[in-house]
Amino acid sequence: MGIFSRRKVEQRAVEFPFVLPTGNYLQPTQGPLNVSASTALGIPALWRCTQLISDSIASLPIVAFRDGEKITPNPSILEQPDRMSTRIDMIASTVASLLIDGNAYWLLGDRDALGYPRQAVLLATDAVQMRSNGTLVQYHVGGQTYDSEDILHIRGLTMPGSVRGLSIIEHHKRTLGLSIAGEDCAANVYDSGGLPVGVLEVDADITRDEADALKAGWTEKNGGRNRTPAVLANGIRYRPLSFNPHDLELIDARRYSAGQVCTLFGVPPHMVGVAGSSGNSLTYSNVQQDSIQFTRYTLRPWLSRIEQALSTLLPRGQHARFVLDDLLRADTKERYEAYQIALAAGILTVDEIRKMEDLTSRTGDITDG
Repeated sequence: MGIFSRRKVEQRAVEFPFVLPTGNYLQPTQGPLNVSASTALGIPALWRCTQLISDSIASLPIVAFRDGEKITPNPSILEQPDRMSTRIDMIASTVASLLIDGNAYWLLGDRDALGYPRQAVLLATDAVQMRSNGTLVQYHVGGQTYDSEDILHIRGLTMPGSVRGLSIIEHHKRTLGLSIAGEDCAANVYDSGGLPVGVLEVDADITRDEADALKAGWTEKNGGRNRTPAVLANGIRYRPLSFNPHDLELIDARRYSAGQVCTLFGVPPHMVGVAGSSGNSLTYSNVQQDSIQFTRYTLRPWLSRIEQALSTLLPRGQHARFVLDDLLRADTKERYEAYQIALAAGILTVDEIRKMEDLTSRTGDITDG
């Protein structure tokens, strides 16, 4: 029965606590940097990497298998874990929690007659406190204590001997701090008003009051939307200043920081709108190869962690699996060429191929889907 003991086969009415995270959601535009989960999401590349990975995984169907065959009906813990939200929202939030914090916690409940949970609630990671004595792990949430039978703890990369996954925020504060600082620095160049549009030059020495009066007079007559001709005398000259927007916006530094974020998450830069070392010279071939690498080396490890964790909630012999068909689906020409090879080799029949293309049998009509 997996992680569930027979002494807990009775129906359990777990009251799910409504626990809010305690993090600070505001990142000041000036002052000391606050590198936290919420402020890190203010980095455009990090936001997009998190959204891309979490939504890609959440969009995949997840079903239970036994001996290679799908189980019907699909267990409710896989079909809709939280009845107050959709499955895609629950899975996307779980993956986002793993990406940012390295941990995700499901509070389990609504058990069936055999003690297997049919419902779960995703907890805010900063509301969960863990204690371990080497053999027993307990979770403290909202003033209540739960043991490992009531909490499904999904971990990211974990060091030996640790009970918590590693947080990307905690272990890459310097990299993320540089990204936040770069965004703030570029914004503050304009917010602070420290870039004059021009300079009034005077041959003679003048006092501060005279300089202020000259500036005020120039601004009144020629500032804003005023476009009247300027009349200068007594050796006064106006010299406009020009700045390179590329340098002012710290484009290269911000692009480098965005590339570092993509490296942390294992996402090809072009997928989040970041130009790589070779610029934007992308071809169909290398974009397709990047997509395959993204699925194989970025999504697959996360998929495996979640699959194995969810499999512990199912009866022995059943396994949770994400269905990758839609994610790996090739274009029309490549699919038809593959079908032709499979048909000639006797691997697939015509009706099986039509079913894979959401078509009815050979004698039927095209389905609505």
